[in-house]
Amino acid sequence: MKKLWSACLLLLSIAVITAGCGGKSGDSEKSSNSSGGGDIKSAVYYVNGTLGDKGFFDSAQAGFQKAGTDLGIDIKTVEGGNNQADWASSLESLVASKKYDVVLTGTIQMVDIVKDLAKRYPDQKFIFFDEVINDIPNVYSMLYSQSEGSFLAGAFAALVTTSTELKGANPDKVIGFVGGVDDPIVNDFKSGYEQGAQYIDKDVKIITSYVGDWSNAPKAKELTLAQYNTQKADIVYQVAGGAGLGTLEAGNEAGKYSIGVDANQNPLYPGSVLTSMLKNIDTSVFRAFQLLQQGKLPLGKTEVLGLKEGGVGIAKDDLYAQYVPKSIQDKIAEIEKKLSTGEIKVESTL
Repeated sequence: MKKLWSACLLLLSIAVITAGCGGKSGDSEKSSNSSGGGDIKSAVYYVNGTLGDKGFFDSAQAGFQKAGTDLGIDIKTVEGGNNQADWASSLESLVASKKYDVVLTGTIQMVDIVKDLAKRYPDQKFIFFDEVINDIPNVYSMLYSQSEGSFLAGAFAALVTTSTELKGANPDKVIGFVGGVDDPIVNDFKSGYEQGAQYIDKDVKIITSYVGDWSNAPKAKELTLAQYNTQKADIVYQVAGGAGLGTLEAGNEAGKYSIGVDANQNPLYPGSVLTSMLKNIDTSVFRAFQLLQQGKLPLGKTEVLGLKEGGVGIAKDDLYAQYVPKSIQDKIAEIEKKLSTGEIKVESTL
């Protein structure tokens, strides 16, 4: 009997150890999770910055998870890390597994990789966010009118720097812009921002700095503090992913103002982050899965989502109502109407 009991304990121990030894992911895959149980299986692949940025990628993930919860999509999340040399092979391993009906990914760095894979794996569907991939029959892409959303951010910043109601504004008409990298998408944000500021007051000066990546928050903070303290900026707009959190921290420490990006970052530093330019990645990702489930996803095409389509906007939460003067709120509402009707047209650099 004693021997039998010992054997049972041994078998139980082996079972526990075996259960704890799951499959090992590839070197470039930082994390993964699955949920749902519907007929559609999907994986998302993130690169360069990945999750935890409280903005762009976190917004995409919120939409993806909502698709899992609300639509019953079976989802898996993979973070590809910052080593660009790994991205093509890591994404191909997901595609070649033939486990997923659709793969979600995005940003300008992934365009050529997805074009190549889509052509070599014609049965694999892709949903691509934040860039254009046209005329490939198994790829649907979404582009956001960041220039239009940034026009609102620029107009808002110009109204702040010329305001006599906000304590943090000095007499100099100076606003700042901190970008992650000097690339076409970031510069489209910048162009819209400049156009919006000039619409309010042609004498407003715009200072620009680039971090050089999407993760170095201390460097973004340093660049932003220089804009506030040396170059007299009253408000700085960050388009720098996770690095941009340093810009928001700098604004709070300096007693100045900032504008968040992609998701509503107002709650991070109430009264300092006055608003955020919303790139509604979450809404658009969820919408894409709805269309896929309904058999209406326009594969082979790109949709451009602007203010009118709900693709972009600015965050108007309770903090916005509390800290932004009514005169500025009213002017922004007027500009939004003119953008939606086409009375104001914003030029894109893309």
